[in-house]
Amino acid sequence: MRRIISIWFLVMITMITGCWSEPESNLDTTRPTLTEAQINDIIRTATDSVIAEVDFSQISKPTPAQQAAINERMRRLGESLQGLVTMENKSVVVARINGESVTASEWYWEKTNKIVQAEYHHQSVPSNEEVFNDLVETKIISSTARDLGIYPPEEQVAAYIADQRKYMENLQPEEMTILIQAWNISAEEYFLLVEDRYADSLAKINWGVYLRQYGDEAQDKEEGYTAQSPSWIDADKIAPLIDKANVEITPEGRQLRLSY
Repeated sequence: MRRIISIWFLVMITMITGCWSEPESNLDTTRPTLTEAQINDIIRTATDSVIAEVDFSQISKPTPAQQAAINERMRRLGESLQGLVTMENKSVVVARINGESVTASEWYWEKTNKIVQAEYHHQSVPSNEEVFNDLVETKIISSTARDLGIYPPEEQVAAYIADQRKYMENLQPEEMTILIQAWNISAEEYFLLVEDRYADSLAKINWGVYLRQYGDEAQDKEEGYTAQSPSWIDADKIAPLIDKANVEITPEGRQLRLSY
């Protein structure tokens, strides 16, 4: 079975000059430093958990009615992303969380996607504060992975992108073609625009594997506990880090009415 991270979970996981102090590390200094062999094992295990050979002919497709609904949602999303999630905005930093940059492209993607999702599910549109809080959590997870030495290296990100390319080439999902066309970008630009989001999502997987191999979950597993997916991080692991996060809003971020 293909253990794949949803494109929509990874898609779109994100420079401006200015004086800012280096934030304190969130890493527990009492925790032993990982060896290079341990780091490599964590990254290899995480990569294997999201990349696997699959028989594409066995993957079921949506019904015509379901596909039409998905296509319309992706068309709406793509049109809404036009001019906002761009290569130019990838160079504009709107916030830093524990030193991890949030770009304007990341902000616009997160906000636009949540608006479209809320409309699709007939829910209330999230506020700027709610959207930004989700980005803060994402970047805290990434900064934790970086502190541990397990932030995804270029090779891991490249391997996942290659896997996603294969997925798209073999299945040729209608919704992706429609999204890219409505967004008015090329397929190559799409992968460049989502690269930072892929990296952040892989950072979460890496940290999840670390917790299951060296954290409390490792002991629980030995006692018969069935570990959850590596992409799942318990709230009690994240909440203390949020409480002491170093969050900086740049002038560009304030122009977007970001606050924390």
